[in-house]
Amino acid sequence: MSVTTYQATVENGQVRLASNIHLPENTKVYVVVPDVEPNASDKKFDLAEMISRMPSDYQADEDGFGAPVGKEEW
Repeated sequence: MSVTTYQATVENGQVRLASNIHLPENTKVYVVVPDVEPNASDKKFDLAEMISRMPSDYQADEDGFGAPVGKEEW
């Protein structure tokens, strides 16, 4: 596998290459971003930690979805 590098700029969430660079459709590319912190929205949640914050007397309630409107059976 050969590798070629190009410098590009991100504009409106899209990677913009120089106008003289044309890649074939369906080309597999890899993006390496130096010196950038990942978004906080990428945070993974720890289910056990979240459950540990629930009150010890928490009781789940049953939710209703209303009367049947079609052929569904409950």
